[in-house]
Parts: sequence; C-alpha cells; structure tokens
Amino acid sequence: MTTDSPLLLIVDDDATARQVAQAFLSREGYTFRHAAGGEAALSSVEEQEPDLILLDVMMPGIDGFEVCRLIRQRNTQAYLPIIMLTALDNPNEVAKGLDAGADDFITKPARRLELRARVRSMLRIRQQHMAIVQQANQLEELNNQREDLVRMVVHDLRSPVTAVQLAASALLANEAVARADTDGDLTLIKEEARRVGNYLEEILLLARKEEGRLSLSFSRVDLSELTRETIHALMPVAKARKQRIVLEPAPQGAAVILGDAALLRRVVDNLLTNGIKFSPPESLIEVRVSVQGGQVALDVLDEGPGVPEHMRKRIFEKYEIVKVRAAGGPQTGLGLAFSRTVVEAHGGYISCLPREGKGSQFHVTFIAAPTLNGDGS
Repeated sequence: MTTDSPLLLIVDDDATARQVAQAFLSREGYTFRHAAGGEAALSSVEEQEPDLILLDVMMPGIDGFEVCRLIRQRNTQAYLPIIMLTALDNPNEVAKGLDAGADDFITKPARRLELRARVRSMLRIRQQHMAIVQQANQLEELNNQREDLVRMVVHDLRSPVTAVQLAASALLANEAVARADTDGDLTLIKEEARRVGNYLEEILLLARKEEGRLSLSFSRVDLSELTRETIHALMPVAKARKQRIVLEPAPQGAAVILGDAALLRRVVDNLLTNGIKFSPPESLIEVRVSVQGGQVALDVLDEGPGVPEHMRKRIFEKYEIVKVRAAGGPQTGLGLAFSRTVVEAHGGYISCLPREGKGSQFHVTFIAAPTLNGDGS
C-alpha cells in the first residue's frame, strides 16, 4: 500500500456504476483501476494487487461471491480489504458474502459519505495490519539473530576456555620446570583469556546496536599510532608462533580520523588477531596505513589460506561459520561482524580482498579528520 495514493479496484459490470463510485471517492486522493467482470477482476489482482476492492455482487459469469472466494484462496499472505456492493437487502446474502471473505457490505445505491468512510476505515485497517506484519517479521529476524549469536558464542568460548584449562593443567603438572619452559603456556593463557574478554565485549556492543543504544566517544585518533600500539601488544603472541608483523605507517600526523579510540583499537586488534591465528608459523603479516583522497586506509595482509570468494561479503553480513583447515577447525565471524558495526558507525567501509598467491587482505577506509589550524581549532 502506498501511503500517498492507495490503489482501489472497482469491479462492476455496469460502467456507470463504476464511474459513480470513482466520482464519490475522487477527492480522497486514490488511484483507480476498473474491471467490468469477475474474470477481469481476477486478472487485475494477479497483475497488481490493489489496496482495496469495491466488488459488485450481481455480475454475469463469475459473480461477486465467487470472485471474492477465489481472491482469498490466491492471496493468503497479505490482508486485502474487500467491500461488496449489493442491491439485495437480504441477510442471507450478507452472510454468504462474509463467508466468501468479504470485509464489509454496502447497499446500492451507495451514499457518498458512507462509501468514503467505509473505504477509509478499511484502508486504515490494512495499513495497521501491514505494520503489525512488518514488526512481527523484524522481531522474528532479531530473535533468529540472537539465537545464532548464542550458538556462536557457546562454540567460540568453548575452544579458548578449554585451551586455558589445558595450559593451566600443564603448568600445575610441571611445577619444577624452569620459568623459561613455561613462557609459552603463560602466553597462551594470557592470549586465550584476552579472547574470551573480547568476545564478551563484542556481544555487548552488538546487543546495544540492536537496541539502538550504541554511542561513540569521538576524539582525534592517529590510526598509525593506534595500529603501532596494537601491534606492540600482540607481538608476544606473534613471536610465540615465530611470525613477523611489519607496519608501513602513514607519514607522521597524516592518518588522523575522528572516532572512538577504544572501539577502533578493537577493530585493529580483531584484524591482527585473525592474521596471526590464520597464518602459518614463521609467516609475515603486513600492515599498511595510508592516506589518499581525503580518506585514511588500513590494510592487513596475511599469508593464511584465504577466504573463499563466495564468503567475502557474507562474513560481514551474518555471523557465518567459515571452515579454515589450517587454523584447526571452523571459525565464526563474530569479530568481523563487530568490526563491521564499528567501522560503519564511523562512516567507514570494511571489505575482504583476495591476494595474489595466498592469504587475505582486509581493507578498511575512514574519512580523514579536518586539519587543525595553528590554534588547534
């Protein structure tokens, strides 16, 4: 139903009666279509569903009752109001029409004010019905997303928690081992515990977004420096896998954006963590921060197995499960969904690009912050 101009289908074998009905309603701003009989009415509804039907009962061929019944059989999803027009003043005929699926009856000849009021009433009910259906669909989609989220969280939290337990058990069983021999276990415990905390924060942020309560604390953020700090924090994890992380920063002070530093740090952390996790030992992870055309870009390039072409958009759109054999099993897109939410909240864009040879390239762009004047304004 179009709010500006609802479409009314007038069905009557009498052309004069159709014109009179349209004339009575012409000031209401409706769009009209006419059908001179039952077959024409069914074809018209099939071609373009109207917002309301004014249907005469007594017509040659297929009468109004049968037309009404057939329309109801064919249109089981949307609510389509049907007002029947009849010259018969017979309660049995009214009951027959209601049984066929009519919503209202008007006795011919129709009175102008009554016809206008009944049409407005039926259109109002249709609009309310469509709004309820839309809300129900949205609620169902949200509920499905929440259920998917719970399943993913249970799956994702199980692996790091198990790793923490195994590492702790190894430490307890080797109390006499020198500290140098436990560094790897301690690093694993710290990293997996950090991952658990990150998952919980991402769940909270995504929930706030669904509820419309996501708020950002904006400040001027140097993306090169923020990336450098994040790499430094993750370096012990990369070293444990004998991986190298190489940063190619933008010129000093050039890669400044307006954003929430804490959330942006989490985005960089997610992309780097993915690069570390999915890349083999002794591999190289390249990180580039650049400025071009009023935009600041962050690129993270890894040497992992890559993301299949058909998944490169889906990993951001939904909480998809991506099977990556080299990483030891299926991995979900919770972190990438979180990253997409944060990036888009900053007016940016994130994508996954293929690399020549092997690996993936995650590309993020933001609008560069305005240059400050000498007085800092």
